[in-house]
Amino acid sequence: MKNRNRIPLFLMALAASGCVSLLPETAPPKPRYHITAPDTSALQGERLAWSLVVDDPRTTRIYDSIRIAVTPAAGKIEYFAGAEWADRAPRLFQTALVETFEDSRRILAVGDRGAVPVGDFVLQTDIRRLYFDVRNSQGEAHIDIYARLGDGKGAIHAARDFRATVPVNGDDADEIIAAFNEGFQSLIPDLVAWTYDQGEAAHDGA
Repeated sequence: MKNRNRIPLFLMALAASGCVSLLPETAPPKPRYHITAPDTSALQGERLAWSLVVDDPRTTRIYDSIRIAVTPAAGKIEYFAGAEWADRAPRLFQTALVETFEDSRRILAVGDRGAVPVGDFVLQTDIRRLYFDVRNSQGEAHIDIYARLGDGKGAIHAARDFRATVPVNGDDADEIIAAFNEGFQSLIPDLVAWTYDQGEAAHDGA
């Protein structure tokens, strides 16, 4: 009977003190960031009479993650501890890319395979690099996307590598993501404009 009374009395003492918790402290959630679709004013033009499927970007497991890759030495990858992507990095890139096509309002239909199962052309992208390089005194955000435009049946009409390198003025998460977004703001419009040019050339020659 005495043992039964000890537990309630012990819990009452904890509640009364208001200073002791049996639960482990939880770390504050990491800030999460997305890739912003760029301005499309420079992409305006005549309407194009073909549709486009934007395939899921391909990449290695290094970048197919919500974690932000960091390169402290050649051939070495770590991950930024202070922040994360809001979704898998390839998915965020694909979403920003599709939004840019849509916002330019030039194309008949565009989207991933869920939105446009079959299109006149298919845009495939490989994320070769997407990391924060800290090997030098000033960090840099590196983006390298290889793109192929094909017919979805094995024929490739055009292929090109798109790269962006942006200096980072510190190691704060906001500064790092701002540099990545600056890189995407220049890379994505170039990729979209190239797709329009190559797609129109292939469509006219069909």
